[in-house]
Amino acid sequence: MPAAAPTTRGKTKVYRFGDIEILLTPNEIGVYTAIHIPNPSHEPMTFSISVRVKGPGGYAALMNRKFPSVRPRDTAREGGLLIDHGNAPVPGDPVPEIVSFEQKPS
Repeated sequence: MPAAAPTTRGKTKVYRFGDIEILLTPNEIGVYTAIHIPNPSHEPMTFSISVRVKGPGGYAALMNRKFPSVRPRDTAREGGLLIDHGNAPVPGDPVPEIVSFEQKPS
């Protein structure tokens, strides 16, 4: 699923894939990446997601996260610094791609 055009919050770009938000903030050593997944259902859900962050110059890093038992009407949130292990330069304008996403009742 392609992302909608990003919005900007300071140095952070916010990409939306349906209800899923991916926030990217490049810095001198990597790209801080945050994932927000809401649970709009009336039952607990488990979410699993893999996000690839890419940029020019060969930068590529992968974030895999599992959010067990997200309560109804709550949002799963997690972030971390992604570093390209091939020593590609940190992109000033990184782009996310959802590689996989799964949801199931908890």
